[in-house]
Amino acid sequence: MSVINFPIEHLNRFLSNHSFVVDRPFGDIFNETNNVTVKLKITGLKPMISVGEWKDFIEYTLFLEDIESETYQETLSVLFDTLISNDYKISNTDTTFYLLTSKVNNLLREFLKYWDIDNYVNCNRIINNINTGNSKFMNESLEIGNDYDDIISNVVEDILSVFENQREGEYVLPEDISTNEEDMVYEFPQLGSVFTVNLEMSISDDVDTVDVDGEYYRDEDTLDIRVKTNPNLNSDGIQELNLELNELVAHELEHLIQRDRGYKFPTKEPKFPLKYYTQQHELEAQIAGFKRRAQKEGTSLESVVINWFKRNQIKHRLTPKEMEIVVNQILKLGQS
Repeated sequence: MSVINFPIEHLNRFLSNHSFVVDRPFGDIFNETNNVTVKLKITGLKPMISVGEWKDFIEYTLFLEDIESETYQETLSVLFDTLISNDYKISNTDTTFYLLTSKVNNLLREFLKYWDIDNYVNCNRIINNINTGNSKFMNESLEIGNDYDDIISNVVEDILSVFENQREGEYVLPEDISTNEEDMVYEFPQLGSVFTVNLEMSISDDVDTVDVDGEYYRDEDTLDIRVKTNPNLNSDGIQELNLELNELVAHELEHLIQRDRGYKFPTKEPKFPLKYYTQQHELEAQIAGFKRRAQKEGTSLESVVINWFKRNQIKHRLTPKEMEIVVNQILKLGQS
């Protein structure tokens, strides 16, 4: 670094309270407004070559604070997920954020001219502070814990009781197994909503042991659960079914809890698997389900997560690199 010959502390005090609006820093790919609000912090000087001559460039950190377009917000989120960091250091040959930093460079140079500073500038770090999820709910949501253990156990036991008697068919729980005509829905004091379970069971030679899948439908207060089993299922397979159901019910119940807490869900499901699996609400639900399975299986969260993504590649459709990104995010949040 060269000797700094300008009032860097004074400038940074001013910059800390000043925001810049960058006009269309990602171009016009989606043909919509995508202005970004940023803040800057000057970090020093660095000699760099410009037009064949060495010059002192002012280096700065760029903080992304807000973005007008929801589409670009999601795109930006996926980009930083791919980089596996919200704190990204930029090398001299890196063009990942070239259009954005070029526009910010022009804004900063014009700003510095008010202080009679005419150095070229260079961004060497970008920190993403844009809220790309519903993080204010994160700590609450990840604490599913003992408060909901009884609910998960209750639902899983009901499903297994149906499975023991009949491995094929469609059922609505608890209505189809209750001896009390008033028990038409699951209702627990820990939850703000009642719900039902639509259970579909089938037998198929296409699965080695069991295949369990499902969804939570917010507008209908229902958990749809599908169980497909091999016709020659043994005791080990039944134990696997128990673990799979514990994982799935905990996962889908987490979405119900999120809804009760006022979680703002996206209006559209992402088309690309990486974007889908790295949504904040989906990460939280995955953690809830995987933690439940790890607890029941007596193993580590890491092994449960890795094994699930390895054996369910047909379902998640992630590339090996994308799978690594998702697994790392789950483990990072799950162990925090």
